[in-house]
Amino acid sequence: MRGYFSICFATTAFAVVSGLRGQEANPDERVFSVPGVVARIINREYSELDDRRRQLEAALLELAQPPKNDRSARLGWKVFGYDDSLPIRQWVEIDLGAAHRIDAIALIPADAPAAGVSESGIGFPLRFRVELADENGSLAVIADYTATDFPNPGGLPVFVPARGTSARRVRVTMHKPWSKNRYRTYALGEIMVLQGNRNLATGLAGVTVQSSGSLESAPAWSRENLIDGQSMLGAPLAKSDRPLAHGWESARFDRASTVTWVQIDLGAVQPIDEVRLVPARLLEYTDTHGYGFPGKLRVEISEQADFARSRVLVDWAAHPRGDPVFNPLTIPGRGWPARYVRATAEELWQRREGVHIFALAEMQVYRGDSNLAAGAPVTASSVYDSLPHNFSAEFLTDGLRATQKFVEWPEWLAALSRRREVLFEIDGIRTRMAAIQPVLVRAAAWTIGSALSVLVVGTLAVFYRARRAQARTVVGLQRRIAGDLHDEIGSNLASIALLTELGQRQNAGIPAGDVEEIRRLANESAAAMRDIVWLIQPGPHDAPLLAERLRAAARRLLDGLEWNFEITGLDAAPSLDVQRHLLLALKEMLHNVLRHAGARRVEIHLSVCDERFTLEVRDDGRGFEVARQGDGHGFTSLRHRAEMLGGELALEGRPGQGARVALNGSLRSVVRNSAARI
Repeated sequence: MRGYFSICFATTAFAVVSGLRGQEANPDERVFSVPGVVARIINREYSELDDRRRQLEAALLELAQPPKNDRSARLGWKVFGYDDSLPIRQWVEIDLGAAHRIDAIALIPADAPAAGVSESGIGFPLRFRVELADENGSLAVIADYTATDFPNPGGLPVFVPARGTSARRVRVTMHKPWSKNRYRTYALGEIMVLQGNRNLATGLAGVTVQSSGSLESAPAWSRENLIDGQSMLGAPLAKSDRPLAHGWESARFDRASTVTWVQIDLGAVQPIDEVRLVPARLLEYTDTHGYGFPGKLRVEISEQADFARSRVLVDWAAHPRGDPVFNPLTIPGRGWPARYVRATAEELWQRREGVHIFALAEMQVYRGDSNLAAGAPVTASSVYDSLPHNFSAEFLTDGLRATQKFVEWPEWLAALSRRREVLFEIDGIRTRMAAIQPVLVRAAAWTIGSALSVLVVGTLAVFYRARRAQARTVVGLQRRIAGDLHDEIGSNLASIALLTELGQRQNAGIPAGDVEEIRRLANESAAAMRDIVWLIQPGPHDAPLLAERLRAAARRLLDGLEWNFEITGLDAAPSLDVQRHLLLALKEMLHNVLRHAGARRVEIHLSVCDERFTLEVRDDGRGFEVARQGDGHGFTSLRHRAEMLGGELALEGRPGQGARVALNGSLRSVVRNSAARI
C-alpha cells in the first residue's frame, strides 16, 4: 500500500507541475481549471463576476424569446467588394416625406450566406452612426458606435431610442465593414422607424429610401427591401396560454382563379392609418411559406358593407407582391375614413393538386397606436368549417396565431435588443472568468497541491474501487431483476393476451366484452412492464432515449387521435427516479384524456430550464370545472407525484373548451419521506 501511495503522489506532482508549466507557456491551452465553488472562495473578482452572470441569466428568462428565422425571398440591402474595392464609408437614408415624431429606430440584421459563411448578422457594420434630420436638414445623432467595433447582433435587432425627436429623414452611416478574408460587405435586413406601436417606414405612403451604393438583385437584394416589412424576425409574437387558433381559412376550390374575400367591420367610420395582414403558420404542414397566402391580392376599404363604393389601398393582382413567408404585410391606410376592410384573393394558394384556398392568421387595422380590428366581427365569401377548433372567421381578429399572441413592435423589439445586450455581457463575463483561471490554478496548486495530493489521490482511489464494486453489484442486480420481469411476468402477460384472443376467435363461451377487456389489460400490462424493464436494465438512460420513450408512450396511447409532442431544453438525462415519474405521469395524463375528454387533438409539451421541468398536456375535448376536480380524473395521484418531485400540479379547463394539465418539478431530486409509493 505504501508503494501504491508513493506512485500516486509522484503522478499527481508530475501532473501539477506539467499543468503549471502549461499555464505559464500558453493560458489558452491550460490543462487544469479551478472549480467554480473553490474559485469563488479564493478570488473576490471571480465571485463578483459569477454573481453578475447568474443575475443576467435569470434576467434572460423574463425577456422575449428569440423568434424563428422567418426570412422571405427579400433578404434586405447589401453592398460588397474585395480588398479595397469597397469604399469604407457607406450610407442608407429613409425619407418619410414629412416630419414625424420618432420614438425609436430598430436595425434588423440580414441573414444570408456570404463568403462561405452562413449565419445571421452577415454584413452588419462594425462601426456606424444613426442620425435624424428635420425638414431644414439639421442633424441629431441618436447613436454613435464609431469609436470601437460593435458586437455582431446575430439574429437579434439593435434598438436605438429617439425620445420623440421630430424628423423627416433617418440616416445610417457606416464606417467599417464586416469582412471575411478578402471579402468586404455591408448588409441590413430592415430599418424600422417606430412611432408608438407603428413602423412608419411601412405604414406611411410615399416613403422612399436612398443609399450610397446598392446591390440591386431583386427580389433578394434591393434598397427598397429596407422598408418592405420583411425580415428574419417575422411577426411580433409572445407565448400565450389560450387554446390553439390558426386563423381564418376559405372553402377549398378546384380552381385557383376563384375570387374569394374576407372582411371585417370596425363598427363605425373612422380614419385608418394602416392595415396589416399576417400569414397563417402550420408547422406540421409547411415551414417555408405562409399557409394559404394568395398569389394575387387586393385590399380595399369602404363605408358600406357591400363595397358598392370603395377605395383600393393596394392591388397586387397585376403584379403579385410575392410570399412574405410569416412576416406581417403592412399596407398604408393614408388616413382615409372607412368602416369595412376587405382582402380579396384573385389567385388562390395551392394546398395540393386540385385544391386551392385563401387563409390568414390575423387582420389588424391601426389608427394611431390602437388596433381597431381587435375582436371585430368578420364576414367572408366562404369559410372552411371542417376544423372549427383550428380555423374560424372569428379567429381572424382574436389576437392569436397558433399558440402565440400578438404583441406590439416597441416592447418586442426592445426586449429582443436587451436580450442581445445581456448575451453579449454574459459572453464578456465568461471570457474574463476564463482569463482569471491561470492565476487561480497557480494559487491553488502551490497552496494545497503538495500538502493534500497524497491524501486526495489515496481517498479517490479507495472511493473509486468502492464505487466500482458497488456498481458491479447494482448492475448484476439490475440484470437479474430485468431478466426475471421479462422472462416470467412479461411472457405470462403475453400468453394471457394470446389465449384471450384465441378464446374470442373460437367463441369459447367468454363474453366478448370481457375477453376484449382482458386482452386490453394484458397488452397494457405488457407495455407497462416493458417501460419498467427499460428503466431498471443496465445501459445508457440518456436524454434522447428518454425523449423517445416518452414519445413512444404517447404514440401508443393516442393512436387514432391527432397529437403533437414538443420537447425543449432536455439536454441532459435526469435521474432514473425522475425518469420513472415523468413516464408514469405522462401516461396518467393521457389516460385521463382518453377516458374523460372526448378530444380530437392533444398537445404535449415538456420544457426544461435551470434544473426544473414542466410537463403540459392540452386537449380540445369537453373540458371540466376546475373547482370540482379536486380528486377526480386521477388528479390525486398526479398531485402526489408532483409533491414527490418538489413541484405542483396546475389545472385549467372550462366545460366545452378543452383542458390543460401541467405538472412541474425538479429534475435532480425526488422527495424520499413520502409514505405512499407511486
